[in-house]
Amino acid sequence: MPFYTESSFSSIVKDDAHLLINKSRNGMAMYQIENLMKRYDLTLKEMASVLNISERTLQRYEDKDVLSKDASERALHLQRLYERGSEVFGTLDNFCDWMKSPVLIFSNEKPISFLDTIFGFELLEQELGRIEHGIFA
Repeated sequence: MPFYTESSFSSIVKDDAHLLINKSRNGMAMYQIENLMKRYDLTLKEMASVLNISERTLQRYEDKDVLSKDASERALHLQRLYERGSEVFGTLDNFCDWMKSPVLIFSNEKPISFLDTIFGFELLEQELGRIEHGIFA
């Protein structure tokens, strides 16, 4: 299955949850995960934390190996979050910088550190909504 480009994925996220469900169920190939890591400037350690997989296990995957439904779903959540963050911050680079910078509202923790749980994703999505609407704590 081909990897979605940024623009095609963005329309998929907004228009068709069924495609995301199918993509999660079918699993994402490791080369797609590597593309996300490069695009979002994520280390292996950061990606392993997001996917809830050990670094060593992630290293063992070959390009064509398919990740589990849970890991694929988390990768799709990650991509959706970064797409949204890019819109809110104006550029992907700005959002990537924010994700790796200590943020006062999060007790000076880096937002990327919250992505090891689904609740962390929700927290960041809520914060993006506040930022988008000019509500700063």
